[in-house]
Amino acid sequence: MTEAPETGAPQKEPILAPEEIDALMQAVAPGEQAHALLAMLPAIEQPKEVTDFDFSSVSESGPERYPLIYTLQQRMTEDLKEHWSEMFRREISISAEAIEQKTYHEILEETDVKQVYLVYVVDGFGRMLVTCDMPLIIAHVDAMLGGTGEVFGEGAEVLSPVENKLSLRVGHALAKHLTSMWKPVSPMNFVLEKIEVESQFLSVASGSDPCFSLVHNIKVAEDFRGDLKLHFPRTFLEPVLDSLRVGSSDEQTVKDAEWESLLQKSLEQVPLIVRLELGQCNINIKQFLALRSGDFLPLSKSESEPSTLWVSSSPMFEAMPGSQDGNLAAELTKQLAHD
Repeated sequence: MTEAPETGAPQKEPILAPEEIDALMQAVAPGEQAHALLAMLPAIEQPKEVTDFDFSSVSESGPERYPLIYTLQQRMTEDLKEHWSEMFRREISISAEAIEQKTYHEILEETDVKQVYLVYVVDGFGRMLVTCDMPLIIAHVDAMLGGTGEVFGEGAEVLSPVENKLSLRVGHALAKHLTSMWKPVSPMNFVLEKIEVESQFLSVASGSDPCFSLVHNIKVAEDFRGDLKLHFPRTFLEPVLDSLRVGSSDEQTVKDAEWESLLQKSLEQVPLIVRLELGQCNINIKQFLALRSGDFLPLSKSESEPSTLWVSSSPMFEAMPGSQDGNLAAELTKQLAHD
């Protein structure tokens, strides 16, 4: 460091030494030619401050290496939005924010807003943590009791006995969402172990353990929003990390049987227009204009010949026209080959 002559503020050494700059210019062209080329370029504004790049800040095993976890976050977002909107009896906006990697200690140090801590355990995986801004929990409980969910509880430090009891129902509902979220990757049965408002009683992981944190921002009203975060210790995710690495450029994405079943049920309800074609005849415009009530049209089919049943523009069945219970009807006799 050197002292600035006027202000006395510390200044960093230049990134390149003068001899390094000369060497680079010689590599571009002979000295005078290089200086002439640089003189033709417009002046480049220099940054006021240049900080050293910390290579240790780039994780080799962060969430960006596991693309499927972003899909799971979106799945969770949709489930939460449906549940909260139903509970509040109005549209609740929930967005998937960043997926961060933090140590367990850093997670517990996030105290901008008083948190409610929900600890879940899954056999074969271990414990994970959900943190939710306390005003969100209070608003949700208010909605459960028939209120508008607008009692946000700003400044609250603890949950009342009623709020604490009803927050268990919030936790159990969230356990179902977590189980559904992970269903495409691995069967997990999330069980709510406890709810706390103080972090020292959690015992989810050691302080230095890295965790993947999935952040969801919940907008309850125009002037209030809060965060619900899912924290998965890396030790919890270890059995499924290979599956989470699956992406569009690697392997086929995990098949979502539940989504496929819902899609099939939706398609089954699409209406179809079915028509029975009894026959055709060719007439000219003069004959058509001369048609009157009581006239007969000579169709191209005989009475014993089957007609064609169409769905949209595709012939699907041969059918014999007739009647049943006083209504016109058609008996399907043969399915036609089609693509």
